[in-house]
Amino acid sequence: MPLYCGLVLLCAACDVAPPQAQPTVLPAAGDAAIQVFFTRPQDPDDPGRHTDGVDQYVIAAIENAAISVDIAAYDINLQSVTDALLAAKLRGVLVRVVTDSDNLGRSPIAQLRSVGITVTSDERTALMHDKFIVVDGAIMFTGSWNPTDNDTWRNNNNLLRITAPPIVQNFVVEFAEMLQPAGFGPRSPATTPFASTAVDGVLVETYFSPEDGVAAHILGELRSAQHSVHFMAFSFTRQDFADVLLERVAAGVSVSGVFEERLLSEQGRKVFERLRSAGVAVLADGNRYTMHHKVFVIDATTVVTGSYNFSASAEDSNDENVVILHGPALAGLYETEFDEVWARAARAAVP
Repeated sequence: MPLYCGLVLLCAACDVAPPQAQPTVLPAAGDAAIQVFFTRPQDPDDPGRHTDGVDQYVIAAIENAAISVDIAAYDINLQSVTDALLAAKLRGVLVRVVTDSDNLGRSPIAQLRSVGITVTSDERTALMHDKFIVVDGAIMFTGSWNPTDNDTWRNNNNLLRITAPPIVQNFVVEFAEMLQPAGFGPRSPATTPFASTAVDGVLVETYFSPEDGVAAHILGELRSAQHSVHFMAFSFTRQDFADVLLERVAAGVSVSGVFEERLLSEQGRKVFERLRSAGVAVLADGNRYTMHHKVFVIDATTVVTGSYNFSASAEDSNDENVVILHGPALAGLYETEFDEVWARAARAAVP
């Protein structure tokens, strides 16, 4: 199956397929401050080929942890990550987990608790939907990926590895907030220390929901589009996002997107049909499992990604995290991923 390969500044593609989930690196070889990985769902899934997944990069960081591992994830059931966390705890690393209360019954959670790992949940109807991991206060992973079997092997996901200290610190602060009594939902304080910072020529914005008004920031990016907007949406029910996309279409901007087919329920279908009836190129995804991205790519220079679905609950009640990255090299990698997801959706749409 096709994969991206090579360094961002050295080559855009190559003919020899590298191992599954090989990283694409920004901006050069070595310990780059920002790296991005994409899952490669198998169709159909074959457990016998569950090797070289995106989890390997998280596991490597956990295995090298000397002080702490903090993980905030909606769901955790991937045994490889669970084993790495258990081993870290047993060698004296401080391991802390925050997850959604709906998923506390998972067997891996019981395994973690059995060795004394603290597991905190939100205990709310709304979701603790964040997806980030901080290792030693120095390495941070985020994106659409949960450490689960489905998200690693079957679903389309993206995972960023970031080592820039200001950005990592944003997530250190957010994790600490969730350990406090008022740390979830609308009561969570807006205390992000470095909401906007430059990393190797890439401007990175960090926002948390619901306290940071994420929708307004995304709407601002969409309104700035001059040439193109490409999106991959697990859930897209926000009419205000659709409003702005249609405004940009009227201004001559090319807009196209892929929706997760299973989420085209009543509200999702309304947005899908509204865009399609206005001439926007939209498709239902072609992954028999799940297209789990929550991504906008704007003018091939800006990427919006994270845990935040394009929904009211993501804005108003769930705990979510978003990064907005301004840089053409990084955006180009997400454009390539969009092309892959679009092509798969187009093949599935052919009778």
